[in-house]
Amino acid sequence: MNSILLIEDDVQLSEMTCAYLELCGLKVTAAPSANDCWSLLESNTFDLIILDLGLPDEDGLVLLRKIRAQNCDTPIIVSSGRASDEDKIAGLEFGANDYLAKPYKVKELMLRIKILLKSTQLSDSSINLVKLGVTSLNLVSHELVNSDGHEIALTAHEYAVLKFLVKNAQRTHSREAIIDATHLEEGPESSRAVDTIICRLRKKVEIDPKKPTVIKTVNGVGYKIVIG
Repeated sequence: MNSILLIEDDVQLSEMTCAYLELCGLKVTAAPSANDCWSLLESNTFDLIILDLGLPDEDGLVLLRKIRAQNCDTPIIVSSGRASDEDKIAGLEFGANDYLAKPYKVKELMLRIKILLKSTQLSDSSINLVKLGVTSLNLVSHELVNSDGHEIALTAHEYAVLKFLVKNAQRTHSREAIIDATHLEEGPESSRAVDTIICRLRKKVEIDPKKPTVIKTVNGVGYKIVIG
């Protein structure tokens, strides 16, 4: 049975959503605030998180960024009354896998949950050797090797950043999200540190200039990795 964390301060909506999802065979735990959410995340593992952005004790986007940093593989659906394109883009940039504007129908929410859970299960069952241009990253041995099978040395920070980008491939991540997820030190130098690490990684995974760029820069946003 898949376990869902619903972070929602609207009691009526929370109760209705929990009841429907449980009828569909899911185990749902409700949290009405950011504080309650952290208490639950510290002692439980969830297969998917549904997050309302309009919480009483913390800005939803800030909370989303923090949750994504601590749960890099857990699918997150943002549920919000903020329905503008800018809000949706911000939610996706801060780490959401999907964005559902309120008011929504619980049947649509359930469909989106099914799609994300299926995608996650397929990802979890995939091989742990990821092709990056002419190199390959082994997520079990933590080794990056070239086409001849020779290891390319990675620092701890380089591996952490590369693993985060690989585990969240095809999505763009801000420097702040990378800092949070890889536990780089916060401070005025941290953003430049991300750029420096990305530069070093490019030299290691993009060793064939004839091959397409693996780590792409998205101007004004951050970085994403392209697998293949």
